Amino acid sequence: MFEKIRRRKLLATAAVVSFAFTMGAAGAGHAQSGEKVTLKIANSQWLDALRGKNLWNAILKYQEVAPNVTLEQEAIPSAEFADKLTTEMGAGQGPDIAIMQEGLFYAMADAGFLVDVAKATEGVKLNKTNDNGIIDGTRYGIAWQRAVYALIYNKPVLDAANAKVPATVEELIASAKAASVATPGVIGFTARHQIADFSGWFMDFQNWAYGYGVNWVDSSGKLTIDTPEAVEAVAAFKQTYDSGIIPVGDSMPTQRTRFKEKHVAFSIDNSGGTLNIASGGALASADIGAAAMPFKNPGAHQQIFLGVSTHSEHQEEAVRFLAWLVSPPGQQALRDASGPDALATDVPVSDAYAAANPWAPAFVKLAETSRSTLIPGHEVETAQIMRFVMQAVEKVILSNADPKAALAEAQAAVEKQF
Repeated sequence: MFEKIRRRKLLATAAVVSFAFTMGAAGAGHAQSGEKVTLKIANSQWLDALRGKNLWNAILKYQEVAPNVTLEQEAIPSAEFADKLTTEMGAGQGPDIAIMQEGLFYAMADAGFLVDVAKATEGVKLNKTNDNGIIDGTRYGIAWQRAVYALIYNKPVLDAANAKVPATVEELIASAKAASVATPGVIGFTARHQIADFSGWFMDFQNWAYGYGVNWVDSSGKLTIDTPEAVEAVAAFKQTYDSGIIPVGDSMPTQRTRFKEKHVAFSIDNSGGTLNIASGGALASADIGAAAMPFKNPGAHQQIFLGVSTHSEHQEEAVRFLAWLVSPPGQQALRDASGPDALATDVPVSDAYAAANPWAPAFVKLAETSRSTLIPGHEVETAQIMRFVMQAVEKVILSNADPKAALAEAQAAVEKQF
């Protein structure tokens, strides 16, 4: 899709003209002219049940401090988001602002499709969720949300089975089976497991990899795919897959719906997915639990960034919107709609929210040690590299290939291409 060697265009940095921010009563700057402006914001989350509406209503508060601005959605299904945005940007079109997974954000910046948005962060105390928004010294992105992963579970189902929250893969399999026996019709454990859902699967699988100590690169930056730790992680996933606790063939949206309908005992999911499960379904949020994953080491997070397009005709107003979003009023509005996701600044989850959603504090804690799903030094190429890895995992679970041999093949393929 993009050249492997970075070719970021200098025009991306120069595209934002200097402008002054005028601070209003809400704490953020906005255009003072009478010009009417429409900002189109692309995000797959606009399609999320309930949460999408809440997130959109949160950012619509910008229109109260910038009445000349109209915010407009570009809602794209997550499975189509990267391809559609890449096509639009490549044709010189697309939204003014895109809300992107970290991997797509790096690709967009690498292709020269994003502008410098540092003006939006002047005087703002950003947290570490924004670190990867700076590429080669230029800030192309501001954190929207960081969705960390955890082991989530249906508390009433576990109680009925007298099953414990597992700390190992073996305990996960045992507790999942016990839950299915105690409550007929309950699925033990949900997980992505199909190459057709590659982008979601490789990010989910990073939890297994990181959990077993995988780094994918050594201290010199060399790609290391077939390490003993990686072999162990793949073998553990194979063991779980073979145990019969996963609903083989079901898509992740189907699996999440089943969790929402009280038909699942355990899942490894991120905070955003868990918020979807906890919102507006048969399973009460108070009946959902969350804990560290059943691995020795911390897992992953999905980082989402906002970026402003070089093709936007309203770059100054788009950056002003970002300035409002990272201001206290903007962050508080987003906090109320984002559940326990880490935001661009340290806005704590309220005590009332944590009490009503007892799974939330575990996610907040796990976010302190989670890792990016991207491979350090190979951010733009991560998806290409992980495709070889996930093809190896697929070969192991479907064809009973030896994990060590399958990963050795992946190592050879990666070395040949990279």
